[in-house]
Amino acid sequence: MFLRPAPIPGLSAAAAAAAQATPFAELFSASRCRPAVARARQLAVYLHHVALGESVSGCARAFARDRATIRHACATIEDLRDDPRFDAGAARLESALAAQRDMICALLSQGSAR
Repeated sequence: MFLRPAPIPGLSAAAAAAAQATPFAELFSASRCRPAVARARQLAVYLHHVALGESVSGCARAFARDRATIRHACATIEDLRDDPRFDAGAARLESALAAQRDMICALLSQGSAR
């Protein structure tokens, strides 16, 4: 049986920052920042919600945004997924994050079994 730790916002943010060539720290800035940073943050929020299974409220807390902003970010990324190239990249990021989540859960389960 795997333990389900709380999703780690750094995982989704690191993936989105790397994929969008954006500095990681800027994703947690209190300001909106440049459009490229805002897009990377939207992707991070989307991945945190969809790939890691965090609630909208949990995403809002993790990224210091309100729930309406989180819903907007997720809707924006869903719309962008109509583009096959963007969708392929997003699907790869989702898969990679899900694999990391599962690996962390397995490691935590092994540690708790000792």
